[in-house]
Amino acid sequence: MDACPICDGVQTAFYARQDEYDFVACRSCGFVFLFPMPDDASLAAVYDDAAFGVGRYPKAKSRMRRATMRALRLWPHFVGKDAIDVGCGGGFVAEAMRRLGARSSGLDISPGSIAYARDAFSKVRFYEETFETFLARGESFDFIHSSEVIEHIGDVKSYMTFLAGIARPGAKLFLTTPDIAHPTVPDDVTDWDMFSPPRHVQFFSEATLTRLFNTFGFDIVKRFYKKDAPTLQVLARKRR
Repeated sequence: MDACPICDGVQTAFYARQDEYDFVACRSCGFVFLFPMPDDASLAAVYDDAAFGVGRYPKAKSRMRRATMRALRLWPHFVGKDAIDVGCGGGFVAEAMRRLGARSSGLDISPGSIAYARDAFSKVRFYEETFETFLARGESFDFIHSSEVIEHIGDVKSYMTFLAGIARPGAKLFLTTPDIAHPTVPDDVTDWDMFSPPRHVQFFSEATLTRLFNTFGFDIVKRFYKKDAPTLQVLARKRR
């Protein structure tokens, strides 16, 4: 089998089966991931953006409220700086950061989401591009926001290479993802609503996320803990 993307270990144990998908756990670091991993085309086919487009985005008002609340919590890290929301969806966080003083951008591969974002939030720069295409632009940022994206990515090393490539020295990265080690996760993990392959193909704990970040030059400086919600929310700094 392929090596563990966190520690490069080659020994795994069966972890759980959901529908026809098998998850394994690395015997060395405990990272949980889908094996075999679907290819990029198969993962992309899971997502249907037909509900999104100019003037159409589900629960837009509530999404904007939540985005504003998050931006208010994070504003000292992006005010007056270049900021980007990676996996921006309809652009709500990118717009909230702009309103609070960032030079804001958003990136997503969904044509419908970007069409909505460009129409609704015309003062933000939005890009409908792959990570590889955007990285070739040579853009770099002081603050990166990436919420509930990494668990969907088949090649996590390529994703971290992308984040490291657009982060300036000393840049801050705020990232969220489901926390498989959280005490509220059911003993039978297949009863957890987040355990939903192939939409979610890997699951992190604080230990495995920290190890991955360290490998790619990021140090976690703050953990935002939610007692009643199995989510990892971390603020990291790119090493200089």
